[in-house]
Amino acid sequence: MVRNMALAGLFIALDVACTRMLPVYYLPPGLFLVRVGLQFLIFALAGWMVGPGWAMGLAMASDLLGVMINPTGTGQIFPGFTLTAGLSALAYGLLLYRKGPKLWRALAASAAHMLAIALPLTSLWNQTLGYYPTFWASFWLALPWRAALVLPHALLIFAAQKALDRPVGRWLANAG
Repeated sequence: MVRNMALAGLFIALDVACTRMLPVYYLPPGLFLVRVGLQFLIFALAGWMVGPGWAMGLAMASDLLGVMINPTGTGQIFPGFTLTAGLSALAYGLLLYRKGPKLWRALAASAAHMLAIALPLTSLWNQTLGYYPTFWASFWLALPWRAALVLPHALLIFAAQKALDRPVGRWLANAG
């Protein structure tokens, strides 16, 4: 419990720093459909280390805290994007928690996040907020970009898991 709280605090701080302080890019340029940053990696590592429930909670907390600290866009909290962050972290946790690093698992987690959660929900929120006239306009424009990012994201998740597996893996196994 204490270990999970400490790791959750660390992941929240990392997410706020990486999402709000580092440059974030959008694909395709000028259309603001797909945000490219390191948030996915933080959520994946959180899901892997602390589990799905903790990962979902910390993703939602970091989204809310990040908007309060450094608002971007409208400067208002939109619950849809907070829900998307939470569900993405939940998916990473369900697919990666207490499992060794495997590329196919990282691919499945990345595809679940990008194609099953972020793509439809972000398209819905874009249409709801009036950024795009219809759900399908946003969906079909974002689909190739999100699909193209599945493999690079999976490779980064797998590489991070492999790098952290020995020192962190033993600590997690003995602490739980």
